[in-house]
Amino acid sequence: MAEARRIQSHALQRFCETVLTAVNVPGPAAGLVADCLVSANLQGVDTHGVARLPTYVRRIKEGAVNPCGEPRVVSRRGAVAILDGANALGPIAATAAMDFAVGSARDLGIGYTGVRNSNHFSYAAYYCERAARSGMVGVCSSGGEPTVAPWGGVDAFYTNSPIALAAPTSGEPLVVDLATSVSSRGNILLAKLLGKPIPEGWAVDAQGRPTTDAAAALLGSVLPMGGAKGYALIVALEVLNGVLTGGPYAPNVGSQAAKDGKPAGVPHFFMALNPDVLIGQDVFLQRMDALVKATRSARPSDPEQPILVPGDRRRSVAAERVRAGIPLGDELRSELLAMARTHAPTAKEFL
Repeated sequence: MAEARRIQSHALQRFCETVLTAVNVPGPAAGLVADCLVSANLQGVDTHGVARLPTYVRRIKEGAVNPCGEPRVVSRRGAVAILDGANALGPIAATAAMDFAVGSARDLGIGYTGVRNSNHFSYAAYYCERAARSGMVGVCSSGGEPTVAPWGGVDAFYTNSPIALAAPTSGEPLVVDLATSVSSRGNILLAKLLGKPIPEGWAVDAQGRPTTDAAAALLGSVLPMGGAKGYALIVALEVLNGVLTGGPYAPNVGSQAAKDGKPAGVPHFFMALNPDVLIGQDVFLQRMDALVKATRSARPSDPEQPILVPGDRRRSVAAERVRAGIPLGDELRSELLAMARTHAPTAKEFL
């Protein structure tokens, strides 16, 4: 099999910006969305990177997403607020919401911003790391289209809500980011695109039967991580993402795959905690550094495999991809080039 073509991150960023501005996304917003998508690829989260751009563009052209949407806070009381995403691209609404939560935490010690009327926001850690760069502990999650059946059920009902947390240290932040299913639906979409089977235990088909066929899995349901316990976490996150924000909740959030021109109404929530208010920033960083150091020093089961903390693997992948470029498979590159030919012919030069 031929090795995937490597594209430098700055070129991929320019490609995304050029395509997005060609479909009427304002320059600053296009830059932010491009940065979010390329950052996902840099960290190895390829399912939530530039592979999502064709869907974003298609939904803009169909009228399902407002390329010029300007999110705004519609209610606030103390540290909690609700932001209307104005049906903008998800990264635009999500960034505004986390920044608002950080501002509240700076003043009040904590900030919670619930979001409704948004769209797919790429990968969750992007926003939590943004909070960590401001010295805050960031937490976020997102609702989405039905992908997971209730425990014991057959039909997709809940989404596999991602949950992320980033906490600053005196060096690189500790970063946790995971979907609440055995694997993200994005991995199954990518497997279908590449014509590959999925591992056993990832999903069931439309009749509730275990399957390794990606196309059949997309018509069925992905499985929650940890069985019934993972399902319980999914339900809890649905309360925070959908019910509490006033947005759609399971199973009523729209699908990114739909071609009906209707807004998806994706809900999210973002929280920022200010360590300086709780125990003092310096003490917090000392304690975080001690936790990370002690974890890495724990006795490994394999002496050849050092213990990592969440975020280490992604940073290692990012360092390699900054140096060697981001790999793009032939199928994805062809899809991106076809999209560019239709909407932004000059973007092709960056791939």
